[in-house]
Amino acid sequence: MQTSKEETFNVMTLALIMAFAIFIMTMLILWVVTKNLYLDYYFTLESFFNAQNTAASEALASVAFSKNLGQFLLILFVVVVDNLGRIFIVSFIIAAVIDFLNYANVEAIINDLRAGALRNHVILCGYNEIADKLAAKFKEQNIRFIVVEPKVGKGIELNEKKILNVEGDFTKAETLKTAGIEKARAILFISYSDIDNVVGSLVAKKLNPKIKILSRISEESVRKKVYGIGTYMAVIPEHLAGIEMGEYMARLYGA
Repeated sequence: MQTSKEETFNVMTLALIMAFAIFIMTMLILWVVTKNLYLDYYFTLESFFNAQNTAASEALASVAFSKNLGQFLLILFVVVVDNLGRIFIVSFIIAAVIDFLNYANVEAIINDLRAGALRNHVILCGYNEIADKLAAKFKEQNIRFIVVEPKVGKGIELNEKKILNVEGDFTKAETLKTAGIEKARAILFISYSDIDNVVGSLVAKKLNPKIKILSRISEESVRKKVYGIGTYMAVIPEHLAGIEMGEYMARLYGA
């Protein structure tokens, strides 16, 4: 992202330098012909901004259409160069703007603004299979939620799925604030990293002591400890899956 912004800045800087260089070149050529600095300056601006019917153009016409063929050809050259230069510069500026829009991640900016408007919502930290199923459930039940995903580029996939998201490290206070932690009802840490889930829980509790924290944990010893830091619920998905399969088998054989 930073490299793309630097490239855009370089293109725009180059366009400005070229505009200034063409401006100075035009002034020098006109000075040789007219020996009139005011006329040189005025005509140069006229050429860049395409002004018409000015005193400068009338005065210049008297020089351009004089019997001196050399002066006429030189003026014609200046006009052609100025207009080509303007087209070239405008093309560079348009390219720079398009480049900026491509790399500025406009959707991310919009998502941040939408996140700031959320109230009483749920924050999902870490997007995986579990988060995908939860997101589907939340949509069915009209529960407002936002996903915080640390993996760069994952936001594009989430945007395509129409899932509001924020890219960033959910163990950082600034990222959770962007996701509206202070106004959220609950936050779920469901990444595959126990450490990240625990650290995120600590940060979340500090930012919003009233929030309900649910965390995915892979080790039973860790699961018991996280309750001491204010976690509302800590689950081991694999255990839940085993229990669900066991109940299914019991119902199957019981039938």
